[in-house]
Amino acid sequence: MELRGRKRRRGNAISEENGNIWTVERRCIQTAASSATSTSGLKLPILELPVHIIVDILSRLPLKDILCCRSVCRTILKLLKDPYFAKVHLARALATTSNLILQEHGSKWGSLYFYTFDLGEADLSSCCSDDRISHSYYRHLHPLSRINADFSFRGKNLAFIGSCNGLLCLYCNSPSKPFYSICNPILREYTELPHLVESTPSYIYSNHSAFGFCSRTKQYKVIRFLCPTSVDPLNSIHSRGMVADIHTLGSNSWRRIENPVWLKQQPFDPFVNGALHWITASQKPSELISSFDLETEQFRLLPPPPHFSLNYFKNVSWINIGVLRECLCLCYIYEDAQFEAWVMKEYGVKDSWTKEFSIDLKFYCKLQVEDLHRPIKFLSNGDLCFLSASDSLVSFSPKKRTFRELKKMGPWRTEVSAHVLSFISLKDAMGAERRKLKNFRRGRRMFNFGFSMQQFLTYS
Repeated sequence: MELRGRKRRRGNAISEENGNIWTVERRCIQTAASSATSTSGLKLPILELPVHIIVDILSRLPLKDILCCRSVCRTILKLLKDPYFAKVHLARALATTSNLILQEHGSKWGSLYFYTFDLGEADLSSCCSDDRISHSYYRHLHPLSRINADFSFRGKNLAFIGSCNGLLCLYCNSPSKPFYSICNPILREYTELPHLVESTPSYIYSNHSAFGFCSRTKQYKVIRFLCPTSVDPLNSIHSRGMVADIHTLGSNSWRRIENPVWLKQQPFDPFVNGALHWITASQKPSELISSFDLETEQFRLLPPPPHFSLNYFKNVSWINIGVLRECLCLCYIYEDAQFEAWVMKEYGVKDSWTKEFSIDLKFYCKLQVEDLHRPIKFLSNGDLCFLSASDSLVSFSPKKRTFRELKKMGPWRTEVSAHVLSFISLKDAMGAERRKLKNFRRGRRMFNFGFSMQQFLTYS
């Protein structure tokens, strides 16, 4: 009778947990792993599968579950630390997730906050069509949700340069010793790049930077653009032309690149086809788009859409460049009324430019013209994500012709960039220089980067 009672109670406990199958399975795996480590005759059944199948299964798990799996057993931990898993997980994350880095300005300490959001169907209260939309609807929508692993960086003169394959590039414009830093907050790894040559008081530098990855050489590179200008005793400024410096992650120096093109502004998602892209300051349409090949380290100009004549270009009030579904994308506003997005279907071919969609700024949602001057990212479903003048993160669906608020921002001026979570380790990217790699502390402890910037990393 006592045995039957035990079985009955055990069966009832399992039936109550059927609604949370992930919890039950995780407990079973952890129990089996504990037995496998204590009894040599027992093994985890999942480990009997081929390695590529195990990696495929693990890569499909949510981020928090993957981090939990690192504690199951040494074998799974070894698989999760293998570069092959990082590669498989990254490919899946690029295709299925859309994460953002948010940088806030205006307080004593500049801050970087990391968020993610669900691309599922929005409910009726969070989606408005062109015939009934107004600014008032922004106040009634659900806020953007944070990911399971939150982190933030705080520091004076701190700027977010870019994101590539889950690695973040930060720049600290310290008056005494400015420097760049690369980190992967998920793995708690970071490294400082070699310090730059200090500028003298007689020069003023206008800094533009970008971060990308060369798939052929498997190297990450940071490029910065400088506009040195001399100042004479009468406070007259004389330009000396633009120069560029490039650094390969894992090396110990910067290299000078002569005669780069003049840049107009930072792109919202510049990396595609192994090259970085910018809009130049030229008034000629043929010199509008500049690219920098990370393998050859050479600049070249790309052709604009065929209809970009000189007269047409004069009526373009704003223009920027980015990436849409792995194609170069040109976004611009024509005659302060029409927002258009064109994609280059075949890289480098002028006739391959195709109009993706357009938005009548005066007809749709009565947005101000400057609302679409800050595009952030084209999501995997084709929606355009941008910051509106009302300090809201908004997406536009070209197919449904609808707008959706994703996040209501805080009181500070906000910059947003695209990002993807990954397990790419700086140890593999740095090679021989991996000895310079450092790790964040766990929990809510502060970490000083050496210039009064503190780092916090917590799990929710």
